[in-house]
Amino acid sequence: MLSGELLNLNTHRKAAKVGMSVTLATACLTALNMKNKPIKQLHVASSIAFVGFALYHAGLYDNGIFKNMIVKAQKDQSVKKRLSKPKKS
Repeated sequence: MLSGELLNLNTHRKAAKVGMSVTLATACLTALNMKNKPIKQLHVASSIAFVGFALYHAGLYDNGIFKNMIVKAQKDQSVKKRLSKPKKS
């Protein structure tokens, strides 16, 4: 089950931004040497990863699917904690 920092929406947003930055930088730098086959493959892979991080990033805002999943998991965890506490007499 998810807990701690994995349920923090801002942590997910930061991770998505860092992922987008790294993959965009990789795609830009590898674009300078497209004649080399391994570099071209890295360029394609980093470009696809950038699109994935961009979609993930977009889903963490407003009414995005990933934001809804994290908020639901937070609510489920808080309900579970509340129900597991022993009642005081």
